[in-house]
Amino acid sequence: MKTRLATLSLILLAAGCGSEGKSTQPGPVTPADRQQVFVTAGAEVLTPSTAPIASGVDLARLNVTQVSAVYDLTTPVDEPIAFNVFTRGEGNSGAVRVSVAHALAGGATPTGGAESLALVGVQPNGTALANRAPWVDSTGDGFARLTLSGAIGEEQVIAVQAQTSRGAETILIRVRIGAPSRINVISQNPPPAGYVKSSATLYSSDSWQFGLPTVATTGSRSTVVVYEGDAGDRFSAERYEMRLQYDDATKAVTGGASDESSGDTGNWRDHEIAALFNVLALVHSGDQEVKVRLSFDRGATFAQDLVLERSGFNNRLVQVAIAADYTLAVLFWRTVSDFRSELVLVEGTPAKFDATGSPTEFSFGAPTPIRTTRRDSTPVIMGAQYSSGGDLVIGYAYTELSDVPAPGGRNGVGVQTLYQCAVRLFGETAFTDTTVDDVITWSFDPSVALRGSGTSLEIFYGYEAGDGVRFKRSTDAGKTFGSTLVLGDRSAHMPSVMLREQAGAQRLDIVYLQRADFGNELHVAHWDDYSPSGVPTIYRLTTATRTGTTGRGGETTSVAWLGYDATLQGDDVVVVFHEQTYEFRDAIPIMLGAPTGTLGSAQASAAPFTPATPPPLAPGLTQPLPAPTASDRNQLKWLCLD
Repeated sequence: MKTRLATLSLILLAAGCGSEGKSTQPGPVTPADRQQVFVTAGAEVLTPSTAPIASGVDLARLNVTQVSAVYDLTTPVDEPIAFNVFTRGEGNSGAVRVSVAHALAGGATPTGGAESLALVGVQPNGTALANRAPWVDSTGDGFARLTLSGAIGEEQVIAVQAQTSRGAETILIRVRIGAPSRINVISQNPPPAGYVKSSATLYSSDSWQFGLPTVATTGSRSTVVVYEGDAGDRFSAERYEMRLQYDDATKAVTGGASDESSGDTGNWRDHEIAALFNVLALVHSGDQEVKVRLSFDRGATFAQDLVLERSGFNNRLVQVAIAADYTLAVLFWRTVSDFRSELVLVEGTPAKFDATGSPTEFSFGAPTPIRTTRRDSTPVIMGAQYSSGGDLVIGYAYTELSDVPAPGGRNGVGVQTLYQCAVRLFGETAFTDTTVDDVITWSFDPSVALRGSGTSLEIFYGYEAGDGVRFKRSTDAGKTFGSTLVLGDRSAHMPSVMLREQAGAQRLDIVYLQRADFGNELHVAHWDDYSPSGVPTIYRLTTATRTGTTGRGGETTSVAWLGYDATLQGDDVVVVFHEQTYEFRDAIPIMLGAPTGTLGSAQASAAPFTPATPPPLAPGLTQPLPAPTASDRNQLKWLCLD
């Protein structure tokens, strides 16, 4: 892993940033140039300005000769702001880097390095940070991102640079004092949720590699998979995949771990888990492989370790779902010709059982394409579920980069996200695939919940757009979707739709991340008994806070990047989230060295569909984990909603 990361750094540094020069105007951009730097506020794509940048920017100090675009943004004095800058590699693979530098502070050239951003109230936050003064870098495999947040008291100019295999591109972002704009945080302060049954802090870590949790439940146990770093060296680049279990009955936390050899640095959530009785299915993509590890004793051991796919590119955003008869669906995105992306399904079924009827071995079919994108695309975390009758529903989305200009695009590139719902009814072989929405946005994570089965299957579909989290419902197995309900504001993203029957009522919760003044919070839209005409009540599950002052910055505590997951535990909702405490200047020490497509058919399920009988539950993981340390920068927390 250390060798891989060192090689990544050398590749990026060798690529260079252009020769020295000094200019105050953007250089020319030819129509053949491809956009490499993207700027968003929440999921909303921002567009560059036609106005020139303010004079005084010393491009020679930044080792830049050409600026391809200028963004002109405004904010009132000391009002919270947040926006994202990111880059991607073709086919979502390859070493990439996105960097920011402080170009002007109140009309003057800043001195020193990236710490001057924190002094004026701007906090960059991302993964795999490195200090390349005057730049601060975030690197990744196929994708790299930095979030800039805080509040300012005077005009600032920030340079942003992307470095990929296609070379470098630099833009300038001017944030002026003025009227509120899209980058300003809209205060949302709903009341705390009063139906939280219990909560716990499961684990803590001081490592900069910690994050991206996912959860599944079986019995009273929640099994969580999360990336972790070297416990003895918080700045180490080493990363491994940690498994832990929390027993809500005994309050015990136990765990285990596996090596993580993937070259990514925390930008993709490339692990997922599904559970039914004694079976845990842990799936993982990375190192050009898709793997499934199967446990038949609730995680105590993993008896099967299978490679389902090998390719020349890194496969992305694996997902897993398990049906009531143990049928297992593994879904992932792979890169095919012309850097297009292909959604692939591999299904498995039990091949052997023990005396209680609990599986002891699985067999899997061949990978089957479900959809191939029209062009180079960036997929997002998908939602997948089997219905009570064995129907398979996949809620997925991807952002296409088009050579035809569109809103949110420049340099001849358009940005378009398609939200899809693929449904295969039980006993059938082909999927129907419906476009739920088609918007100019960058997506995070669509989610589905199901009620009933067959042709009258109800599908509850949540996703994000430029105006917030959107929610739609289908009553005909995904052929059509009804009207749209919008939740939160334009920063709301990553919904989890949770539907369950409780005492005859259809309780519905849509959990989502919402930007607050000091970072991400978890909010939830709640229906005691869902009806299409009913209005949900909005609650807050976490609170983003700031302590101390550093200029206009300070130490913030909030939910981290892709920092939560939710699932059902019986008729309750379990939420696991990563709460991170962060102050940019504390990070400096670690930065000293380093809707048409092709539809396929999928394997048919065996008829008739018969749910499995629950066997005696195995003990699961038994190795105790250390108690959490309150001072650690990362806290892994658990809560249960009634």
